[in-house]
Amino acid sequence: MKEAYAILEAGLRTYVESGVRIVLSADSGLFVQFFGIAEHRELQAMVQAGMPAQQAIQAATRTPAQILGLPDRGTLEPGKRADLLVLDADPLDNIANTRKIAAVYLAGKPVDRTALRTAWTAGT
Repeated sequence: MKEAYAILEAGLRTYVESGVRIVLSADSGLFVQFFGIAEHRELQAMVQAGMPAQQAIQAATRTPAQILGLPDRGTLEPGKRADLLVLDADPLDNIANTRKIAAVYLAGKPVDRTALRTAWTAGT
């Protein structure tokens, strides 16, 4: 498994060095991958493989929006949709800081995370 992963890391480094556009994909929902956390783990794996943190973040935001033809999202700019995470720590210092989520906004509106958590744990 370590040898196979080393091959994947080397391939990612080759793509990054060659200027290939990389898009985050964590295969969420398959087998033991859980929505949300798998993406954070994948970001961390990309950085550990040698991809700069800023480029890994763009692979999860700007690049997929561009490839999918969604000009209203992917970056923080006036007039765009404003789907974003507010973090308690800088992910450029440590990519694992993407897990330190202080707030979530969808279309510029705050998500009530406490209400969601309560609904999920109550089974509703």
